[in-house]
Amino acid sequence: MSTMTVILAAISLYLVAGIIFTIIFQLKGLSKIDEGVNGSGWGFRIIIIPGCIVFWTGLLRKWIKANKEIIDPAKEHA
Repeated sequence: MSTMTVILAAISLYLVAGIIFTIIFQLKGLSKIDEGVNGSGWGFRIIIIPGCIVFWTGLLRKWIKANKEIIDPAKEHA
């Protein structure tokens, strides 16, 4: 396998993972990391699809952090 083939395979894998993440994120996670999204139309959601695909790793971190803050009641009393 050539180096270029490996690089293209890695990029393809990253983008496929981003597409899968974006579908799930649009349906379940978007409103958890940004409450301002509630009530927004599908036009907005369509516009942010390319950004979600490219920056899916950062959005996943934010989504996980938001879920931990919701689940961890100790932070509310501290």
